[in-house]
Amino acid sequence: MTEFDRLFQQTRQALASMRSTGQVPDGLDVQPARGTGSAAGGQVEVVAVGQRVESVTVDPRALRMGAEMLGEQITLAVNAALDDLRLAAGEAADAPAVDPVALGQQLDELQNESVRSMAAMTDALTDAVRRIQQAAR
Repeated sequence: MTEFDRLFQQTRQALASMRSTGQVPDGLDVQPARGTGSAAGGQVEVVAVGQRVESVTVDPRALRMGAEMLGEQITLAVNAALDDLRLAAGEAADAPAVDPVALGQQLDELQNESVRSMAAMTDALTDAVRRIQQAAR
């Protein structure tokens, strides 16, 4: 089996898996939605990933604000990150989904066209070799 055939077979198996389970096969890198938010002029930054807060970064200068004001700024940054996360997740949901059936049909068509092209190329090469052999006689 050639490398191309092996890759083609793996692609077909992944599509079959997606059709039967509706899930993304192992090995495909699917990143969760990510949102960022900031407050206090960028002194407080928050990153939210997959409906959870991943990180909170507070510039040391922000500590001069006092506990109550700093708490408010952190709250603003967290809410901004969560809003951004919802927006990013919504955009991902609005993106056209891959239809595994249609993709499989296109893959079948590509394979059939490749076989036809290879057959035509083989015929042309065979004819060229035959002509060269006849000319050499």
